[in-house]
Amino acid sequence: MTLAVAACAGFDPGELIPPLSVGTPTAPAEPTPTATVAPSIDETPVLMCTPPACAPGEVYVCPGGDCPGGCGTICAAPTPTPPPATGPLAAAPTDWEGLEGWLAGLWRGNVNPAAVRAALRQSGMQRSDADWRAADLDGDLQDEWLLVLYDPSLPGVPFGAAGDLWIVNGDGVVFRYYAAPSSDIYEFLAPTIVAVTDVTGDGLPELIADAPFCGAHTCTGNYRVIGQTAAGLADLVAREPLAEGDPGNTIAMTFPDIQVIDRDGDGAAEIIVRGGTIGSAGAGVVRPRTEVWRWDGAAVTLAETTLEPTQYRHHILYEANDRLAAGDLDGALALYEATINDPALRNDGFAHAPEQVYADVSRLAAFRLILIDLLQNNAERAAGRLAWLEANHPDAAATSAAATLIAGWAGAEGQAALCASIEETLAALENPMGTLSDMGYGNPALTVADFCP
Repeated sequence: MTLAVAACAGFDPGELIPPLSVGTPTAPAEPTPTATVAPSIDETPVLMCTPPACAPGEVYVCPGGDCPGGCGTICAAPTPTPPPATGPLAAAPTDWEGLEGWLAGLWRGNVNPAAVRAALRQSGMQRSDADWRAADLDGDLQDEWLLVLYDPSLPGVPFGAAGDLWIVNGDGVVFRYYAAPSSDIYEFLAPTIVAVTDVTGDGLPELIADAPFCGAHTCTGNYRVIGQTAAGLADLVAREPLAEGDPGNTIAMTFPDIQVIDRDGDGAAEIIVRGGTIGSAGAGVVRPRTEVWRWDGAAVTLAETTLEPTQYRHHILYEANDRLAAGDLDGALALYEATINDPALRNDGFAHAPEQVYADVSRLAAFRLILIDLLQNNAERAAGRLAWLEANHPDAAATSAAATLIAGWAGAEGQAALCASIEETLAALENPMGTLSDMGYGNPALTVADFCP
């Protein structure tokens, strides 16, 4: 034992001992660095537990709500998610305040729309499948409910029933056709859904609805286009107001036929409305037209108007006036000449004597033809038309006005002042426009301000 201790004397446990080779002298050992051991840090140990093995379909549950490191976790069956209601619902509320909460709750609860429709039908708030649509209007991949709703507490009228149109999603009623219910049925007529299609070309559908209004003889369609904007769902139609208080957010047309189609294949549907006639005799004979309404990048606006063929002389006169106002001198010239020369055109468009209608149309057309001649630097042709007026209508106001126009013409730059002078003279006369001042309320009522543009 003494020998063993002696043999180990001076042995450093950190020193490596090289293997011995027979017959090879042992080289002196190199000094080995001594490792410095850092003092231990007193740390609280973190618990880590292996969760138990759960059966298929089970989930981990922490019963006490505090399972650090998974300790205390157990296996349990998952809490079942109740399926959407598919059975019948009780009748829908018939008061507007209660209906709003009822619908929003059912939408958020993912209730079967068929059950909702049935409950609305049961209470009389809807009448047919046409009163319900579903579409993703805002691009969140969830359909809004588009609902035509009726007020069963109010009576109907021959051309409609009291009600509203609501758009519903998880936020509640996000759009109302009418801001609030009204007891005046004529201010609370339930609209109909015409189409749900992309009008703006952004890949999202817009809602087109119509709330027609009928008078004694004439019904007028009022089409609104409702779509998503940065501020939410809003009206997209923009036009000039037709009367005081008119917001200009509808496409209005009497006795309309409507098509909503992508006519030019650009991915955005056009709204094509044909109509314009009026059923009242007091309106006179009104010329039908077709309007094309199209998204212009900011709003749905009137893009095209096409007048239907007509047999009436005063209609051709109005069209010629529009052409002249648009700067189409040649087109206006041809139409003005037709109003004088075409024997097939009818003059019986209103209560006036047909021969007087023909005379008044011809006089104004001849004056306008002289104006076009002067604008086209054709003084000789203008003089010839004045001679025609003097021979056929020597005492007419238009004849003296035409003579003043030719005598005072100094070029287009002086046209406005010369016309103002002519119209001032005409204003002193009694009804210088003759029958053209009243061809029925459905036609333009021409005044001296329309004589010399």
